Amino acid sequence: MKTPALLIILLLLPMLKPGGDLKKAIDFYHRGEFKPAADLLKELKNSTPDDHEIRFWLGKAYIKIRKWGDGVKEMEKAVELEPSNPEYHLWLGRASGFHAEHSSFIKAPFRARRVLKEFLEAKELAPEDLDIRFDLLEYYLQAPGFLGGGKDKAEVEAEVISKLDPRKGYVARATIHWRNEDWDKALAELTQATTDYPDEASSWKDLADYLLVREDYEGAMDSAQTALERNSESKKSRLIVAAANIRLGQNLEMAAESLQDLIEGTLTDDDPPFEEVYYWLGEYHLASGDKARAREAFESALELNPDYFKAKDGISRLK
Repeated sequence: MKTPALLIILLLLPMLKPGGDLKKAIDFYHRGEFKPAADLLKELKNSTPDDHEIRFWLGKAYIKIRKWGDGVKEMEKAVELEPSNPEYHLWLGRASGFHAEHSSFIKAPFRARRVLKEFLEAKELAPEDLDIRFDLLEYYLQAPGFLGGGKDKAEVEAEVISKLDPRKGYVARATIHWRNEDWDKALAELTQATTDYPDEASSWKDLADYLLVREDYEGAMDSAQTALERNSESKKSRLIVAAANIRLGQNLEMAAESLQDLIEGTLTDDDPPFEEVYYWLGEYHLASGDKARAREAFESALELNPDYFKAKDGISRLK
């Protein structure tokens, strides 16, 4: 007896559903709706527990909602299911880092060691991956020697990065100088990158980002606008232009519109985080004299990241 076509379709639907729902969950994540993303991913995990991609995205969602231990567990499962995936090892290291930062004095060192272990495993699997190399560089700069850190190790990573991508080498060296508070050397590296790679939007974006932090708002504006001329889709550059305008007290409505567009759109892990966009929206409202809406924006930033010191500072200035 032949099975009716409709019955076959009905039987296949449960197998087809996770893929569609995974995309929906990822869309939630990229819109900053991290709790709905985690809830949906948890449901998917319960129905398909051996899907490594679901476990990976659930781990990322847990990190965003500050469930550090759960994030680590999901990343561990993703690595167990797909041990040769360097991205999973990288994110397990990152999850372990967040867990360590929010752990007791006794537990933190043990969890920090896991960070380096996973980063090194990721490097073994993908030695030319620049994200992995930069995470290692940052670890070496921030971790004490007894946890495997060290400026000399960071400098080695910077050399490797420079060989893999000379433009990124400038960023790597600037990162080391930045951490050492050697501002002139950091600026020199990033400026040289725009000289050697003037057509690369990222060269100008990186310089603009540095100048914004250093409160050179005119310079940040000029560099970010140059970056946008080369890549109009750069969300980080759009944010820097808006932030610089707010600090300079000009084009405020244009800045607010740009920030609102970013909030209403999607932001990947390579884009500015939503809390940073909300923070600058709060600064816009503060500059416009609307303290109530400024507070609302700062609080939205803190809902996403309660440790975000700039939003805390913004609220303190409202009192």
